[in-house]
Amino acid sequence: MARALILSLQPPGGGGVQARRYAKLLPHLPAAGWEFHVVGPDPRLDAVSPEPFPDQGRFCHYSRWVSRSQRCAIRKNRRRPGSPLHLWFGLRQLIHRRLERLVRHDPQAHALEGLRATALETAARLPCDVVAGICPDFRVLEVAREVAGKLGKPFIAIYDDPFGHREKGLFHPAHPERQRAVLAAAAGAVFASPLTLERYREQGLLGATPARFLPDCFEPGEAPPPPTAPPGPASLTLFHPGNLGPWRPIEPLLEAVRRWRPEERGELRIQLYGYLYEAARAAIRSDPRLRQVVQVHAAVSNGRSHQLAEAADGLLVLIGPRHADNLPSKFFEYLPHATPVLVAGPAGNPLQAIVEDLGKGIYCDIESSAAIFDALVELRQRAGRFRERHRHNPEAIAAYAAPAVAAAWGTAFDGFLAARPAP
Repeated sequence: MARALILSLQPPGGGGVQARRYAKLLPHLPAAGWEFHVVGPDPRLDAVSPEPFPDQGRFCHYSRWVSRSQRCAIRKNRRRPGSPLHLWFGLRQLIHRRLERLVRHDPQAHALEGLRATALETAARLPCDVVAGICPDFRVLEVAREVAGKLGKPFIAIYDDPFGHREKGLFHPAHPERQRAVLAAAAGAVFASPLTLERYREQGLLGATPARFLPDCFEPGEAPPPPTAPPGPASLTLFHPGNLGPWRPIEPLLEAVRRWRPEERGELRIQLYGYLYEAARAAIRSDPRLRQVVQVHAAVSNGRSHQLAEAADGLLVLIGPRHADNLPSKFFEYLPHATPVLVAGPAGNPLQAIVEDLGKGIYCDIESSAAIFDALVELRQRAGRFRERHRHNPEAIAAYAAPAVAAAWGTAFDGFLAARPAP
């Protein structure tokens, strides 16, 4: 059984998107001949909503190097805004931040030093065959390369997100020389998006380093059989899990909602669970038509989110206009459900081909209210056919189950090490 030491600032159990991605993989990797041991900040100190998972104690090795200002920020964000404890931790956060500035304490550098120290301590107890780092933050890759050098082990770079500035159709890498140096030292590289991998090759950042695209996955389980549905529901309820910042603008969606007439097309409901940026909240509050359709709720647990996804008529996935390479985890997370998907994103995003290949729903332009409106109408009309396609397409969907994707990770790491053995 080969063993990899993985450094990440968003370790499994932390409740974030990247954290969920690896929590799903860890229990299935031993069947592929690998154990991934993840080193990162303790989620009890570093995550607003930690979500423990089976075997967390076996595969996760946590650092407690989390700055006091960050600890207070997390505790503040776990409290209801305006409550006494929210105000108390906010005051403490402010005090610690000012003290840290006085002594020139860098919370990010402190966290990275904790990664380095905890990785070396873990490797002393559990000898590893390879060391990897996960970007974001790019500096994690540099720390992982350093740890690999000290241990005399191969290094693998993992890009969950690119390092640089993204805009429509373009990518401007940050610190390209540093990135070339890290990737030249790597035995291999894994990318969470095929478009990110293509961009890194086109810009000469990869050089001769072998690289693979490996998608996100879903945890297999007993999904209820999809019911036989009529051609379209009398109403349309869409469910969106996760935070929506201004980089995922929903103004075109809101404009499409304003055009919807219940007497012609049935009732429309859009349920958003998680943070929504203030400008969008204000737009909803100020328009009675939007208030009737769009409801914003607090974030829910992963288990509850699956119940909501099963009950909805459609899953809503939004990709920011600048993020042409982004493959949102929520799309893969809910693949076992027969619930069709409406994805609004930029042209050329790789998810469009996956949606169409699986027959899971509709992809449309996130910046066009007309395209979103047409997609809403089509989803209401074809929801039953999408559910039927899901029932007859189990093999294609199973390719994104955690055991299958974990096997692909094992194959990729085996290939990297065979091509470039340990020094």
